Amino acid sequence: MLNNKEGKAFDNNFNFNRSFIWENKIASITAIKQIKLPGRPINETEWKEVMLFNSTGILEKKILTAQGVNFQDSSSILFNRNDIGQLFSIEQNKKTETTLTLMSYDSNGKIIREDIKQVLHIQGENSREILVESTTYEYQFPQPNVVVRNNINNYGLTYSAYTTIRNNQGFLLKEIENYFVSQREITTTYEYNEKGWVSKTSQLDNKSAQIEETHFSYDNKGNVTFAKHYINNQLVEEFEVLYNQASMIKAILHQDIASQAITIHKYEYQFR
Repeated sequence: MLNNKEGKAFDNNFNFNRSFIWENKIASITAIKQIKLPGRPINETEWKEVMLFNSTGILEKKILTAQGVNFQDSSSILFNRNDIGQLFSIEQNKKTETTLTLMSYDSNGKIIREDIKQVLHIQGENSREILVESTTYEYQFPQPNVVVRNNINNYGLTYSAYTTIRNNQGFLLKEIENYFVSQREITTTYEYNEKGWVSKTSQLDNKSAQIEETHFSYDNKGNVTFAKHYINNQLVEEFEVLYNQASMIKAILHQDIASQAITIHKYEYQFR
């Protein structure tokens, strides 16, 4: 159910498999969060996230609510796509603030421009869009299976490049991020098990002495069950995914090794 095709299931927000959502006719997923501290009972938080999917399994909207003793906060993210499923805008709404992220693509489906705008809601006036940031992308193909994306800022200057290297079967082997001003280079390499599932990612930053690795484990159906993150061979955090008999996620547990704190995301489903 989690999409770990390129080892990114646990990056930022959890990455769900579109095909699984579509084939199982899942209309929405609701996540609630619990926190377990050492020596204390599980704390039920007021944090809740609702993810809404269209009939083809594409995420269309997220609604996040959080409530405390003296406050209640809510936000929503609307994902807009064109007829072939490309994401062309993201609208984030939080109280009176709205942020728009707009994407443009070339004829091959590669993103070539991204604009971030702030929408000002002024009482008694029409809303006004202010362009905050603009990034343009240009591509090079120096060798077979190698793609270099040059990232150009709103001054027209190329500030970084992102290189992906794949094998002839399409498996991602390496990603290289180059930042030209700082001369920083971040290299991520990928290893796979015999079934073609990502078993390990390794990240090396030339500006840091740290070597970061993430090791993945799976059940016999290909569902990722564990992800363990190491820095210089020292375990720093781990994820555990609990499934029901239908391979649907019951909960995702994240433990910070230093504090021993465990964050638990529990999931409920609505079907079409």
